[in-house]
Amino acid sequence: MELDRVEYLSTEAWNQWHTELLQSTVNRAYNRVPFYRKRLDEIGVGPDDIGSVEDIKKLPFTSREDMAENYPYGLFSVPLRDIVRINTLRSGQANPIALGYTKQDLKRRRELTGRFFRSAGVNQDDIVQICLDPGMSLHGQDLKEGAEFLGALVIPPDPVSVLSRIRVMVDFKTTVLVTTPSYGLYMLETFKETNMPLASLNLRLMILLGETLTDETRAIFERELDVKTRAAYGLFEASGPAMAYECKNKKGLHIALDHVIAEIINPETLEVLGPGQEGELVITTVTVRANPLLRFRTGDITSLHKKTCSCGRTTWRMSPVSRRSDNIVTVRGVKISPDHVRNIIRQSTGGKNLSFIIVLGKWKHLTQVEIPVAIDDSFFSGSLPKLHNWIRETEDLFLESLGLRCRIKPVELRSIKGFLESGQVIVDRDRFLSGV
Repeated sequence: MELDRVEYLSTEAWNQWHTELLQSTVNRAYNRVPFYRKRLDEIGVGPDDIGSVEDIKKLPFTSREDMAENYPYGLFSVPLRDIVRINTLRSGQANPIALGYTKQDLKRRRELTGRFFRSAGVNQDDIVQICLDPGMSLHGQDLKEGAEFLGALVIPPDPVSVLSRIRVMVDFKTTVLVTTPSYGLYMLETFKETNMPLASLNLRLMILLGETLTDETRAIFERELDVKTRAAYGLFEASGPAMAYECKNKKGLHIALDHVIAEIINPETLEVLGPGQEGELVITTVTVRANPLLRFRTGDITSLHKKTCSCGRTTWRMSPVSRRSDNIVTVRGVKISPDHVRNIIRQSTGGKNLSFIIVLGKWKHLTQVEIPVAIDDSFFSGSLPKLHNWIRETEDLFLESLGLRCRIKPVELRSIKGFLESGQVIVDRDRFLSGV
């Protein structure tokens, strides 16, 4: 298929492809997005200054803060009448991030996600079950549509219990499971606890995304479930869950170079780094019509490898994400930051700023989030029922805002003061319990 053949272009063909699409994208952003026109004018760069893909270094960076500040329509490059879908994402700022899609955008997204499934070995005879947390609902929608585009039977994500999901997996003879590595381990452990025989499963493939898939976790799935595994990487803000994915050789994740241009920068100096050097991944979208992004800083630390893969694909490969360049953490595929927490607590207290830290622990392989909040006299009137109601309402607000359950724990300021004074806002549970 045409979508598959593009992954085997020569270096010269890729340069021409990227140059033409980059020129078109910069021209559209400059002429139709006031934010980008202002940014480009400030540094004295215009569309005519982009003569090759190498000139991408002249362009300004885009951050999640920029996207939130231009909510709701500030980054759209097409008239609203051409938009057929709008998604909003949490940003950690006062405003969410708004993403618009034209019919062409949605078609390309489905085709890309379908290609990702096809490269993983999924076909129209498969039964694909998607098990993701509510905070990954947008990825779940893209994955569902991509698998349906391929012709597979799809069981989409739902909020039911893990036992219900396992029953569906057994009863409907799921052949492909799409989930996060941690939730996959949780399902495996729960399955063992039911004492059901592995022979009752019909799984042959697991596709893991949302978190970094370690060699140890991959080995557990392949050994205990006798399945093949594939890892994937995606961005809500860019090309969805199929922006990069493994081939059968599992030597890095092939980036969808026909849709994005990838760079690696030093997050401190912003210097562009060479192949194999580890730094922050930066993405420029070149086929998106509604919301083009110029040099979007992902915050993910990885490296790029440009040599042709032994599978024959010439698309660059990225290493698994090793860490973040900022204070955002990924919990079961959901990004959470101190800014997210601060804004939600401020909302739940009617505008009060209470001190807090974020404590991360593990339970049955799943990361659990606990938020010790320092309650002072200006907020706590001494009424325990009122405090309990506030805790419940705030936990509900976290679930609604992040799609993630977070436990609120009222504490005295002195119990978290040491962490705050040392700049430790995100703390491992063992360190929190030991007080160091």
